[in-house]
Amino acid sequence: MSYCLSMCGVWKSYDAGVRGCSATVTVLRDVHLDVAPGEMVGIAAAPVSGKTTLLMCAAGLLRTDRGYVAWFGGLPRRGASARPEGIALAGDRPFPYGFLTIREAVEYAAIVRDLPLRDSAQRVSDALERAGLGAISHRRVDTLEGNALARLSVATALLSRPRLVLIDDFAPGCDADTAAELLTVLRSLASDGAGIVVAGRFATRLLADADLADVRTRCLTLVAGRVEPACDRAEVAARRTAVSVPLAHTRVAEPSSRASAARPPEAH
Repeated sequence: MSYCLSMCGVWKSYDAGVRGCSATVTVLRDVHLDVAPGEMVGIAAAPVSGKTTLLMCAAGLLRTDRGYVAWFGGLPRRGASARPEGIALAGDRPFPYGFLTIREAVEYAAIVRDLPLRDSAQRVSDALERAGLGAISHRRVDTLEGNALARLSVATALLSRPRLVLIDDFAPGCDADTAAELLTVLRSLASDGAGIVVAGRFATRLLADADLADVRTRCLTLVAGRVEPACDRAEVAARRTAVSVPLAHTRVAEPSSRASAARPPEAH
């Protein structure tokens, strides 16, 4: 199968501290993750667990220390060299130019991503409508609350009509109802063949929502730098409260047999 995303044996560390008194902090440890076309993958992760690092490596925006990342059946890569088109990363951080209106912010995103000018206006309008922002597109970004900011992030991801969408959680303040609406939008992309990864607070909702039965879904956890199976649809359906269960109480299955026995990199 030609996967939208393949991560194999990925390690990532950062140097922490000051010169003469520093240490190496390992954030990702031997990560294996495949995302098929038309599949939605949720990754439940606690704050500061490495989910942003994971998704930046998956998007080709951060070079891995070891292991490789491949997209759409292409050659394995460790960084952004020859990173293919069709990858969209949506984060939960505030949009940097708060003085712009919502429409201007999405137009700016289209320019930055060097999207074709011939249909740029239509792309912007379509993205705003699908994300539920058409009626308030005149509002300034710095006046938006969490729900609208989450919609804005997804709208910018929709611009490039991506084949792989990576959601680094929804904006702080985004409520469960808005998250459900945005997950429905993402489900429509998966139905059209895109691979979807949603990390963070609402990851387990992919399985908890019974109306997602027409799209293949999986839920994983990111614990101690490793991506591991979390639970299946039947288990979540049997205890419909899974969305509100803290990460520490989520049952974790045995690590995949694919996991390497490679030892972690030594601290420098």
